[in-house]
Amino acid sequence: MTSEDLALLKSSIDLVVTLETVEGERFLAQILFVFEGEETPDVFYLKVEPGPHGNFVAIGNGGHSTLLSDIASVRRLEA
Repeated sequence: MTSEDLALLKSSIDLVVTLETVEGERFLAQILFVFEGEETPDVFYLKVEPGPHGNFVAIGNGGHSTLLSDIASVRRLEA
């Protein structure tokens, strides 16, 4: 993850972004919290999908966490 991606991630709390992992998985995520702790820096988020009224709807019942080192890129959604 680049420093630009980290800055975008940290400025996107409560917003929806596209996350891509180093393994090639790409998905929409509503960012809840970015933790930059020493041992396990990671991001907590809800996986979401577009809803019927232009909103986003959570997929599943729980949140997710991914290590920052496992994120290849962060992109804002195009308006």
